[in-house]
Amino acid sequence: MADMFYRLARLFALGLVFILPLEAITAAREIAVVGMLLFLALFFWARHEFSFRSTVLFWPLIFYVATTVFSLFTAVDMAYTLKELRAEVLKGLLLFYAGVHLIQDEENLKQFWGMILVGLAVMTVAGLIFFFHEGGSLLNHAVRAGSLHSGYGTLGTYLVLVWPYLLLAPLLWTRRGAKWLWSAFILATGLLAYTTYNRAAWLAMLLQAALCLVMLTRHRLRTMLLVGLAALLVAGLMFTAPGSRHGERWDRLVTSPLKTGGTAGDLLTLWAYSYRQVKKDPFRGIGLGRHSFSKAFPEFRATHQPLLWHAHNTFVDLTLQLGVQGLAAILLIMGVLVWFLWPHSPPVGGEVAQSFGAATVAVVAGFCLRNLFDDFFVDDTGMMFWLLAGLALGGRELVRARAKA
Repeated sequence: MADMFYRLARLFALGLVFILPLEAITAAREIAVVGMLLFLALFFWARHEFSFRSTVLFWPLIFYVATTVFSLFTAVDMAYTLKELRAEVLKGLLLFYAGVHLIQDEENLKQFWGMILVGLAVMTVAGLIFFFHEGGSLLNHAVRAGSLHSGYGTLGTYLVLVWPYLLLAPLLWTRRGAKWLWSAFILATGLLAYTTYNRAAWLAMLLQAALCLVMLTRHRLRTMLLVGLAALLVAGLMFTAPGSRHGERWDRLVTSPLKTGGTAGDLLTLWAYSYRQVKKDPFRGIGLGRHSFSKAFPEFRATHQPLLWHAHNTFVDLTLQLGVQGLAAILLIMGVLVWFLWPHSPPVGGEVAQSFGAATVAVVAGFCLRNLFDDFFVDDTGMMFWLLAGLALGGRELVRARAKA
């Protein structure tokens, strides 16, 4: 019975990895989450043995949860913040620890990696077909790829979450013919990322590629310098590509940043306003949830364009919502993840846990960079982040347990 329950939990979890980015099937997403948690609990019950893997994130997560609960007492809308606490924080913790405990063998981790690639393949093919069918052009951003996701922003964030697993896939799948398939897959995914015209996603995926190259080499300092220079050059070329300018006048960025115009100008105005609000009372949050911004600052909302309904930066948003203690908590979580999963030597082919951990380091870095220009640490992209982090730490806990044994 224990084996059957475990297989069912894994099937629901694998299904969840595939359906999370699919916009129109939220009911299936909830069924997958409940099924995964239910059968995982039944697995441990039938086995009559449960050893809780707290992981290195236990205390940082306690700190983060404490800041979100504390924000209830200063929230502009307590009922809304309570709902967000359940939907984002509680569900995120459940997914994280489910991921940690789902990994009972390294082969399980390889199955999840394979499902990530299957989901990415479907999203890539569908995204390119839809983009060109809808009249998209490689020369302007009038049409932006959304694939099966809810739009170009969420699609770009999804690509950032899975791109490193594609880059490091040859560490596990080493057949000779697979290299050509892998090269074509990378080119197609890169093209899909370009057609989102999501500049933050471009930069994040470039950073992730650079990090993967650094982690795969032995002389990392030298590689970091060379790859860093190359990445800066590529980033400069990116911003000369068609569709890379959304109304900005970059010559004003240094002298008059608030008059830059375009999307960047809107964000700078928004962040300057957010900074002034935080400065008034740094430890008093307006309550967890992106809509708390509109509820707390109606005068700003009334005098600016409708898209500026939250701070469009995860770290600024969390500082406003939870106070500076919330910002410290999320930075601690991201920092601990990178520190613990960073491979001290280049990942070797066949070492699934180490390779998955290395890819997840790049995920964390790219996810943070992408979310400097919007806030997608919520809903399906937030759930995917917590699940991937849990799987990576589950793999490392498995390796540590075997080493002790």
